[in-house]
Amino acid sequence: MAKLTTGIVRLSYANIAQPRKNDDGKAKYSSQIIIDKTDKKTIKAFERAIEELKADPKAVAKVEGKAAYLKLNLRDGDTDEAVADQPETYAGKFFINANSDKQPIVFTRDKIKMDQFDIEEEIYSGVYAQVALSVFAYNFNGKKGVGFGLNGVRKVKDGERLGGVHVSASDFGDDDLGDLDDDDLI
Repeated sequence: MAKLTTGIVRLSYANIAQPRKNDDGKAKYSSQIIIDKTDKKTIKAFERAIEELKADPKAVAKVEGKAAYLKLNLRDGDTDEAVADQPETYAGKFFINANSDKQPIVFTRDKIKMDQFDIEEEIYSGVYAQVALSVFAYNFNGKKGVGFGLNGVRKVKDGERLGGVHVSASDFGDDDLGDLDDDDLI
């Protein structure tokens, strides 16, 4: 198994606060990691991790001794049909999916560990972050390749929320409350 930390990436389909059941019914923490194609440092880190896997006899054995299965499969946001309806998010980007059975450790920009409440509020689809990943070989149900474990997230900055609606306190006006006080509500 190899490890890497990305440069600044964007999270999508972020299930960091609570696990989500996947296709096989297992609850996992997960996120799609969107990488700018110009981020050569992060892409190089992925390439180095793959080379590390190819040099690991246990990883090669996992894919029945065929190192050719250990290749970098960055999905292309410009051509991948799964994201064709979201060009504003994926144009000029690569992406991967990463998951974990355990909740990833989450930090602020200042490297302070977030508590569960802050994770729920601060880590969402659209946030910009650095991500710590483990890179491993898999052989599951006849499929062989490289998978990514989601170990940690460091929030770098807010971004526009993806794929959903965000409601804040400012969405509610006080005009309809009139002269109500707390006693009127009981």
